[in-house]
Amino acid sequence: MAKKNDDFFKVKKPWSEVKDALLGHYLKPYFQKILHTRRAIVYVDCFAGKGAFEDGNPGSPLIALHTIEDCLGQTTMTQSNIQSYFIDLNYAHDLTENLKDYSDVNIISGKYEEQIEGILKNKNGCNVFLYIDPYGIKALDYSLFDSFATHGFNSIELLINMNSFGFIREGCRVLGVKFEDDILEDLVEYDSTQLSPDEKSKLALDKIAGGDYWVDIIEKKRKGTITAYEAEAEFAEAYCRRMRQSYAYVLNMPLRIKEGQVPKYRMIHATNHADGALLMVDNIFGRWEFMQDIQRGGQMSLFEENVENQAIDEEDIREKVTGFLSGITSFKRMNPIMADFYSTYGVVCRTQTVKAIFKDLEKSGQLIVRRTPDKTNTGRTSSFFADEKGKTTELRWNG
Repeated sequence: MAKKNDDFFKVKKPWSEVKDALLGHYLKPYFQKILHTRRAIVYVDCFAGKGAFEDGNPGSPLIALHTIEDCLGQTTMTQSNIQSYFIDLNYAHDLTENLKDYSDVNIISGKYEEQIEGILKNKNGCNVFLYIDPYGIKALDYSLFDSFATHGFNSIELLINMNSFGFIREGCRVLGVKFEDDILEDLVEYDSTQLSPDEKSKLALDKIAGGDYWVDIIEKKRKGTITAYEAEAEFAEAYCRRMRQSYAYVLNMPLRIKEGQVPKYRMIHATNHADGALLMVDNIFGRWEFMQDIQRGGQMSLFEENVENQAIDEEDIREKVTGFLSGITSFKRMNPIMADFYSTYGVVCRTQTVKAIFKDLEKSGQLIVRRTPDKTNTGRTSSFFADEKGKTTELRWNG
């Protein structure tokens, strides 16, 4: 249910707490790692809002700027350069006031989709991070995401808040399929998109989705072969597959404030760097624990669950990992293998769980592990599972 825009920034809602925690807990290790590339970092909050909530809680701009200030204060890298940009159509004045304590801040009044290309122009060779938290779905022109991937940046990462159920609702409206409005009763939307049932609207949804694959999903909903819940999950999975045409690793985290509730949103992370994807996997699990506390009011659960509120089946995860590794017939670095696994199966477990399975498979002889250095400082055979500066791990299936 759409709410008046004037009320949106009065009080920070629980789902905003989770969303901003996901951003904030990722940005610190991201900046710390990327500063070592010795290239400029360009951080863009594409829908910055007011920068803060009226109840005193920080918005995403303040969270990012505090993290930037902290990282620059701690780094040993000389000539560190992080350029920050904050775009908003309606609240540039409020942003200026709320961010006044920070220097070298670029505040841009306008629409993200009209301003972003100008900001990124001549940023070739830079490291770019885009936080895209739109006021609806209509601003999510997928062609821009494809374009970002070909700009010649040193690196590019996207963290996108996708209103996936809002998309399914509009898909049903455009194709004349019944949609149960009460499903979205608790959904808070800053700028609800409402399209008409015509060809122009269908093309608009194609533009948002990056193709017309969504039509088949809505048609299955029309026939009753899937529910609205299943349609949302299928769309989220298909959207991430589409994104993998331009980005090597794509993850998503549903935001549910109540167990059994539809996801209010999906946070989608896209990157071409395996280290960033794995960092986000464990970040998602950390924020998931926070969200579970909100869901259950602090009560404990008898079973450990993944981000889809499904009980974690250790045997199923082991089968998935084993099956995935069976296709690795020549030595390949461990981190890209793991990042590809999570992009394929979703955030089904922590990274340490997958590494523990690697260890068991090595002991059984099914997995061949090549480590550099292969000896410790004391001359013992190395046994680490790490893929970082000074240590590399390569894997090959031997089953």
